[in-house]
Amino acid sequence: MRRLLIFIGVLLTVQSAYGQQQKIDSLKYIYLNTDTKVEKIESLKDLCLEYSRSSNLEESQPYYNELIEISKELNDDETLSYAYQLLIREYEKKRDSVQALKYFNKSLTLNNASKNYLGLAKDYSALGSLYNKFQEFDMALIAYKKAIDICNTHKITDYIGTVYNNMGIVYQNKMEFTKSMEIIIKANEIATKNSDTQLQASTLNTIGSNYMRLGESEQADKYLKEGLEIALKTSYKSEIINAYRGLGLNASRSGRFEEALNYNFEALKLNNEYGDKLQTLDILLNIATTYSRMNKLKEALNYYDKASIIASELESKVGLNNIDLNVSYIYVREEKYDKAEKLLLKLLNDTTNVEVFSEILERSSYILLSMIYEAKKDYPKSLEYHKKYFRIAYDILSESQIEAATEIETKYQNEKKEKENLQLKTEKAEQEKLLALQTKRNWQLGGGLATTVVGLGIFFIAFRKNQKQKKEIESQKNKVEHLQKELHHRLKNNLAFIDVFISLAKGKYTDSAYRERLNELQNRIKSMFEIHEQLFRKEDITSVNAQKYISKLAENVKAAYANPNISVEQHIDPAAELDSQTSFPMGIIINEFITNSYKYAFTPNQQGIIKIELNGSPEFYKLTLSDNGKGLPESFDVNNSNTFGLDSIKLLTQEYNGTFSLKGDEGVTLQVTLPKPTTL
Repeated sequence: MRRLLIFIGVLLTVQSAYGQQQKIDSLKYIYLNTDTKVEKIESLKDLCLEYSRSSNLEESQPYYNELIEISKELNDDETLSYAYQLLIREYEKKRDSVQALKYFNKSLTLNNASKNYLGLAKDYSALGSLYNKFQEFDMALIAYKKAIDICNTHKITDYIGTVYNNMGIVYQNKMEFTKSMEIIIKANEIATKNSDTQLQASTLNTIGSNYMRLGESEQADKYLKEGLEIALKTSYKSEIINAYRGLGLNASRSGRFEEALNYNFEALKLNNEYGDKLQTLDILLNIATTYSRMNKLKEALNYYDKASIIASELESKVGLNNIDLNVSYIYVREEKYDKAEKLLLKLLNDTTNVEVFSEILERSSYILLSMIYEAKKDYPKSLEYHKKYFRIAYDILSESQIEAATEIETKYQNEKKEKENLQLKTEKAEQEKLLALQTKRNWQLGGGLATTVVGLGIFFIAFRKNQKQKKEIESQKNKVEHLQKELHHRLKNNLAFIDVFISLAKGKYTDSAYRERLNELQNRIKSMFEIHEQLFRKEDITSVNAQKYISKLAENVKAAYANPNISVEQHIDPAAELDSQTSFPMGIIINEFITNSYKYAFTPNQQGIIKIELNGSPEFYKLTLSDNGKGLPESFDVNNSNTFGLDSIKLLTQEYNGTFSLKGDEGVTLQVTLPKPTTL
């Protein structure tokens, strides 16, 4: 019966995919054969929507560009916002939060100006989805609540169900299943009332996913299959993919492995057309895990390799770490202990960064290493990692209990000392006392040995018990698999979100001085953003390319002030590297100097030049910043200066044990030296 259902689903999926391509081709034909821009814009809206459901951005980008251009020509802000909102979703699929937030900001500005409340609700819902994608769940809930407030205030009854559904997914991700169910059921009721089939499919999938996470396999299957049936009939590709993924994961956890693989392969095929790489990574991991559970380890390793390629493309350190852990687990099962050991020890280098190496990963690595060293008969090392495991796994295990376990390592030394002490006593005792003492000694020795044996027994019973936790590792892998968002992106994304909030604030005020202060604040944030942007795009995260980094800082300031009469010259070795620690103060200092030069250094229409030079020695960096402007007033006292920019430069220089000097007779020249971090 299950195989029949899968076959029917596959057949309908093929028909659906063919039907969608036919629809896209038909919409293209209409678009190409319409004469007026009003007609073109309608066909483009439908075409872009269909592309967003079934294809990737690379293929559809020209049509988005055309839709945006015509919307601007016709002053059609509603359609322009619609295009921006579709692009938010497209970049969300690509995990490009910077571009997604850019289009969110554009759409929000339009809808605020035109008081398009449905558009505003969709904007905040899109923002919530983006936050959820990057596991900022509390921020996602704030965005969704804002969307619900707008819907309730302005009686937008058709869209509120979608927002409730999205909010329910966030509560599910927060493991608050009761709250999730409550909200999802409300969304499902709205969908049924409004005959919204896409929302019905989505809510049924979410309910099924909740049941699966609660261990209710039969209920999960029931709702996921209902969601799949609706999605297949209505050709909602994203919901078809979600249903297949959910059914595949549920079947795998329930031991129905062939069924799980069939569902996952269908999800993978569709998702390759849809273009969401994070979902592709998730599906590949589900397939690999299913093969691992089937004990088909060669196939499992093959799909973990494929998952590694996607995780690398996404720059997902979290994903790569999780894959390596699963691969090392397979090596242990294959008794390839040296390969597993090498991989796990490499993994443990990341434990200093809890953002990319979770407690579950660290704990699992320790118990696997303990098993490896036991198999190699290296019991001291086995014990060492066993203790490390317990330190994480059980907070209630006191330090004294951990120390007591060292008796296993030192039992022979203790026995030897005991015998030596006893010999000293027997030499001083009388013969008859010696016999009594010897008897007592024998009992003590026997008791000591018995205690040691019991201790060993307890340890190895515990150890064997912990071997059973391989099953726990297996059951936890699905949770681990969802830690795909590389947390090393999180800080970069948070800075991008802050940048959006500042843009929102600028939109509410017309005062030019206020907006200028916010521009300056944005540039300071961008100087920090660029550090993380560059660090996370290269394997060596200890340094950034100085020329590339500083060029980006200068471009940000130039864009903010847009004065064509001012140019920025750089004299920096293209191969020069700036260590990550010093790049932060250096970026702030450069940003402050260039900003002040743009604002104060030049008279109107003056051809201004700002120069940036970076050199130094093995011990320190020497940064020279200058402009050919009007210089500083004669009364200017650098020590009593009260400007924020200069105060920041002085503070950062002092904080990082550097020096600075400022001259203002022929333009302004600032020289800063900062020590390079010492390496051990």
